[in-house]
Amino acid sequence: MIKCKDFAPRITERGPFGGASEYESFSEVVSAANQWIEQTTIQVINVETVVLPDRIEGTSDGDYGLAVSNSFHPVVISQGVTVNCFQCVRVWYRE
Repeated sequence: MIKCKDFAPRITERGPFGGASEYESFSEVVSAANQWIEQTTIQVINVETVVLPDRIEGTSDGDYGLAVSNSFHPVVISQGVTVNCFQCVRVWYRE
């Protein structure tokens, strides 16, 4: 069976009073994916970069939300409505 696991930037420092936080760099996200691959007994099929919305569940351990990061991308979806997104790593694998 083919499965996938997403790795998104984790919060490194929370902003005051719920404001914008600071996040891991994309290279740190890649490093976390590499560590997970090394620690598991999976067969990697593919690794890709994906852009996911800022409210992500089911990704690698950590907290996610609005960002101040080089992995953060605002995406206009319709009539000026912007969704904040993260550059993430997706690993496709077989157990």
